[in-house]
Amino acid sequence: MNRHLLKVLLPVLLAAPVFAVAETPEPGEIVDRMIAAAGGEAFSKLGVIKLEVNQEETRNDGTSSKSSYTVYVDAENLNNLRIEYPGDIVIGRAGAIGWSTDKGVPDDRPQTPAMARKTLNQTVFPLLMPYSLNMEGVWVKEIRENTIDGREVWVLAIPFAKGFFTSPLMTTTWFVVVDASDYSILWYEFMPPVEYRKVSPVGIRYRILKTTELDSAKVAAQLLLIGINSSGMESGANRVTKIEASVHGSWDPTLFLSPRRIEALEQDD
Repeated sequence: MNRHLLKVLLPVLLAAPVFAVAETPEPGEIVDRMIAAAGGEAFSKLGVIKLEVNQEETRNDGTSSKSSYTVYVDAENLNNLRIEYPGDIVIGRAGAIGWSTDKGVPDDRPQTPAMARKTLNQTVFPLLMPYSLNMEGVWVKEIRENTIDGREVWVLAIPFAKGFFTSPLMTTTWFVVVDASDYSILWYEFMPPVEYRKVSPVGIRYRILKTTELDSAKVAAQLLLIGINSSGMESGANRVTKIEASVHGSWDPTLFLSPRRIEALEQDD
């Protein structure tokens, strides 16, 4: 081949594969785009946010129940979490250290730190999508393209670190379906692990029905949870979760540190 012609063609040949690879983003890139579409860095700059959660569940047998609780989240570090339940029951974590109190009395059982972390993860992960995809212990393993009802989507497979959730039914690979045009979440779901499906054959599909904005960061304001079978068909059981989100203020150690830790720090002073 003519050397001059080779010099002209070589850059083109080398560049060609780059365009093909760029058409399929890495899973982490999809997550970054999802978070950017929801508000990006605006979320992490919120400080501590408060989520007042009210939910009503309707079962297949027609019975229903209501529950409520309040969540505090350090938006800059999702390892700092707190839940307050009715009856003055509090569960919190500061980093890897989980704790719980009942009417102000610390729960000193050996299993409490681990159970507290798992309970907080299990509660907060579905509420704070897509930001919760950056929680420690969440792994965006792979992505595939698909078309649903004529809409191009990305489907993300999300396994979790061992012990991320309290419930073994939720400790499985989740799937997040994302609109490829604007990176909004269409739904996310899981089916119980195969070994539990004889006992509990129903999984859960989450749909974000409404969002609210906190300083330009979009946060879920209403979730619909629908039961699904192994074929992905929706059942009659559902839960509506309403979330009133607000900015609580700057980081407050008394929210996330255990009472014993705070007491020790005060003694050191």
